[in-house]
Amino acid sequence: MIDPPRAEVKQAIAECKRAGIKTVMITGDHQKTAEAIAADLGILGKEGLSLNGSQLQQMDDKEFMNIVDKVSVYARVTPEHKLRIVKALQMKGHVVAMTGDGVNDAPAIKAADIGIAMGITGTDVAKEASSLILSDDNFTTIKAAIEEGRNIYENIRKFIRYMLASNVGEILVMFFAMLMGMPLPLVPIQILWVNLVTDGLPAMALGSINRKGM
Repeated sequence: MIDPPRAEVKQAIAECKRAGIKTVMITGDHQKTAEAIAADLGILGKEGLSLNGSQLQQMDDKEFMNIVDKVSVYARVTPEHKLRIVKALQMKGHVVAMTGDGVNDAPAIKAADIGIAMGITGTDVAKEASSLILSDDNFTTIKAAIEEGRNIYENIRKFIRYMLASNVGEILVMFFAMLMGMPLPLVPIQILWVNLVTDGLPAMALGSINRKGM
């Protein structure tokens, strides 16, 4: 009996890794099974660690905090363990997204910075606790959403930087003219005209540029 991962997931995980996103597997399956699947998908590398619920239970918070960045696979875990993992990663300064579908996943989904519930197989409890509901239950959709979000964020940054840079000149001209007691070099209608011609359309074009990849 086998429940193999989807074919496109391996590539999505590799793209996330290149984008600085670490994918961690948290499962109730046997540790050896989890390690084999994680290694096949590229989640568990040579330097990655795996822990099971019993090992995690025996660690105090200080010991766990020292290795939480290195652990890529958690197996045979309980809901309490999932919540502990999320909080430990947050304490290390990470932005944590947690996916799940069952009632036992709800506490960790609620505690995560971004809780993601499965839209098809997810329970109502998991959906209520989540920030997002994944309509197709596909990991690649999460990757695509992150990519689109980063594009939007980068476009907003470019738009703001351009607008600030293009208006600094006008501000400095008006400021120094006032300091030197000179008459205003630009009247309001001239400022509006300059902004309309040189700022609006170029800034909108710059803000709508799409870039590929994360």
